[in-house]
Amino acid sequence: MEASDIYKCIADTQRLRIINLLDEGPLCVCHLQEILNATQVKMSKQLAGMKQLGIIESQREGTWMIYSLTQPLHGLIQFNLDYLLGATCAECNQLQQDIFNRHKIVDALAKNASDCPKSVCGDNACC
Repeated sequence: MEASDIYKCIADTQRLRIINLLDEGPLCVCHLQEILNATQVKMSKQLAGMKQLGIIESQREGTWMIYSLTQPLHGLIQFNLDYLLGATCAECNQLQQDIFNRHKIVDALAKNASDCPKSVCGDNACC
């Protein structure tokens, strides 16, 4: 993967936010849509492009499509993400808020009995 491909990917706010969320661990598409307040069509388009670049990967678990960052995460992505999470700017604050919202949603869903894939919530059912 070329550096220009990485920068094209993270230059888009929505894709950057997806990478940020997946850096915390795998998520169902429905969680990404909820946190980012995005339509299914828009989310699918973003995820398909990122998958084609090799930045993310997907795994079907029953009726869920689970997305995660490809490991090992490219150093250039991790470096930029770490920098942005420690910086102060409107987009940086949004990334931090997204992580907060991610934890809030997963924690709330973990309290309800359901059959969410373990790759998202571990032993806590969450979807």
